[in-house]
Amino acid sequence: GMQLVKALFQAMSLAEMIRFVKVMSKGGPGLKDQMDKEKKPYIFVGLVCVTESYQGQGYMRKAMEMAFAEGNRLQAPVILDTKSKCDKYVHLGMKLAGIRDCGESGKIYDLIKYPDRSGGDAG
Repeated sequence: GMQLVKALFQAMSLAEMIRFVKVMSKGGPGLKDQMDKEKKPYIFVGLVCVTESYQGQGYMRKAMEMAFAEGNRLQAPVILDTKSKCDKYVHLGMKLAGIRDCGESGKIYDLIKYPDRSGGDAG
């Protein structure tokens, strides 16, 4: 847990994190809120951030594949909110579940990947 917090602070300043949370709240309830309301199990990927020096080396894909494998193991969907580049997640097998308009701050894309029926590895 602490490694994740440290990585988050290395990737974003406190001001950027606060701005991100404000933007997310402007868009209204998302897929995570809907799943919570319906009391459905899921794995939520809150933020995928790869520092510039490590981009293009497959780290985002590896992180998402770990989440997908856990979703398959638990037979629970993996959900993700992203502010940009949702097509890279669609390319990994996620489906666009909704778009939230945040006004001048842009849009938030809600994505979901349902578990494989076999419960095997993602891919």
